[in-house]
Amino acid sequence: MRKQLSTSFHRLWRSQSLWLFLGGMVCLASVFMMIQYTAMDYTVPLSRVIFLPLSLYGTAAAAFVSVFVGTDFSDGFIRNKVVSARSRNHVVFAQMITSCTGCVLVYLAVTAFSAGAGTFFFENDVTTNRFILFLFLGIGMSIVYGSIFCMTTLLCGSKTQAIIWCMLFAMLMLFLSLHTNQILVQTRFKDGALNPHYVNGFKRIFYGILHDINPSGQAAQLSAWNYFKPIRGFICNIIWILVVTCSGCAFFRRKNLK
Repeated sequence: MRKQLSTSFHRLWRSQSLWLFLGGMVCLASVFMMIQYTAMDYTVPLSRVIFLPLSLYGTAAAAFVSVFVGTDFSDGFIRNKVVSARSRNHVVFAQMITSCTGCVLVYLAVTAFSAGAGTFFFENDVTTNRFILFLFLGIGMSIVYGSIFCMTTLLCGSKTQAIIWCMLFAMLMLFLSLHTNQILVQTRFKDGALNPHYVNGFKRIFYGILHDINPSGQAAQLSAWNYFKPIRGFICNIIWILVVTCSGCAFFRRKNLK
């Protein structure tokens, strides 16, 4: 296990996909800040900017993980790793830990960049307690993204197929989050009248859980600086990580590596 992790981390620091992931997200954060600073006719608070790049974080993470993990299959290294490992589970754990580490590091770097640069251009309305809470929620979200895309790539067994499927899953999660967010942000009354699009009761609970269990839904809440149920978000992340890791190990043990 230690050798697997050492090899994977060595590849991670030298991987072009990681630095492209980081550079792309920093550029995206810069563009979003420039738009917010120049195009808005009102004072934009810093809280509106810090997590704004997360709206496209899932798509970028899908590209990074599928290319990084998929390279082992395209170059034939995965068979060497399986042969040298005591168990295929060690291969899965090493790949998932490395992928999630890359996702978390990029998330932290981009958040630090947005928060640091944003203080010079936007009104600082960020409280320390709330920022720390949201920061840890974002770390959980990043780990979920890394786990899902890593497992998808391992089960695909082909870098090309992995890129297609990971990008497809990322887009589906993004569109689902747009749908659930549009429902949950509706107010009970609109223009002094009852809003027909407002949902309550069981439907609201259902859409809330669907929004929280979707990492793109969590990203939408963070980017809007309005997390509906933080504790539920933490629970959903833990469930995702456990389910993805266990199912990934179970399916990868049965996979026929060519």
